[in-house]
Amino acid sequence: MKTYYDFMSEIKPDELYDSLVSYGMFSEKLPSIFTGDLFLNYCKNICKQSFSDEWRGYINYESMRNINIPRNIGIPTPMGHELLCKTLMKHWTELIKYFETKTKGQSRIISRIHIRKMQDTKAIFLMNYKNWIDDGTPEPEIYLGKRYMIHTDISKCYPSIYTHAIPWALVGKDIAKNNIGKYKEWYNQIDHFAQISKNGETHGLLIGPHTSNILSEIILCAIDKELSKKYDSYIRNIDDYICYVDTKEEADNFIIDLNRELRKYDLLMNHKKTEIYELPICVVETWIHKIQNHIVTFQKFKNYIDYREIQAFIDFIIKLVSENTDNNSVILYAVKVLKNFTLTKNAQEYLVKSIVSLSLLYPYLVPILGQYIFEKYNVDTNQIQK
Repeated sequence: MKTYYDFMSEIKPDELYDSLVSYGMFSEKLPSIFTGDLFLNYCKNICKQSFSDEWRGYINYESMRNINIPRNIGIPTPMGHELLCKTLMKHWTELIKYFETKTKGQSRIISRIHIRKMQDTKAIFLMNYKNWIDDGTPEPEIYLGKRYMIHTDISKCYPSIYTHAIPWALVGKDIAKNNIGKYKEWYNQIDHFAQISKNGETHGLLIGPHTSNILSEIILCAIDKELSKKYDSYIRNIDDYICYVDTKEEADNFIIDLNRELRKYDLLMNHKKTEIYELPICVVETWIHKIQNHIVTFQKFKNYIDYREIQAFIDFIIKLVSENTDNNSVILYAVKVLKNFTLTKNAQEYLVKSIVSLSLLYPYLVPILGQYIFEKYNVDTNQIQK
């Protein structure tokens, strides 16, 4: 099984730069028409000098979450973003050594979502990317014999990260504070250009650019290093923690210790989302099982899904949404599982109209309309416009 260091060291400095500039400027939640390809070509082949070292503004874009609450996505000014990418490329060797130090000795990779080389894309970061061959499935191993599970996350993680905390993690708080005015130090350069890309602000990283994942991992891997000395049965998905323990007291202690480590970097635990569960519990959401059970009969006795079947399926999905606190992920999952089935013309028309109608109620669904509805079912552009 690969280590965290293996994933990082596979990426060469120039590959890091190319991917971050070309594919890492825009969140995957933005429409795919946005790309940095031409800008990368300009930076490498046309622009003869570095962009000026000045504060760069950014654009806020509200992306709807699956619970119909918006998340602020940040779109950086390209020039400020490029300067940060160039700085990370320049010091990638030091960063790889840092990540090796902080993750060395882990029996499994604690951080499950991070930059890496991926199949079928030149991007080096995707929120929900999984490769079972490289990553394995650690949960069955770490909850074996455990009695309790803790689930918590960091309160407003990216917007709360203090850029000066990046040098604190890289070289230690005392060294960083004693050398805060020495701008030629590599760790201060990373801090500086993290600020540049966010209009000179020291508080907060933009949600969306892939650079934010690298910067946050610098701090969160340092926290993992300390936390894993006491707890060996937890994993982290960016800022989302799941830990398995033997007793309720251990569960309480994990929460206390995580909170203590977070505070060292001016971060706070999200107490509203902190839960302790008694095992066993379902690893996969119950509504996923219900959808999978529902589609078992699809195309079992004929090679297509007809109008009545798709109508019943949509009604079933809408009921599931209401049963799961208006979780729009239910509809998203349902639309995606239909991609491998053949629908009659009437069934296609009903599905298209139903999902478009639902997307007006649940804007979280809008980003999937292109690939999974309009392209999949060859919807006429006049109908899309209407």
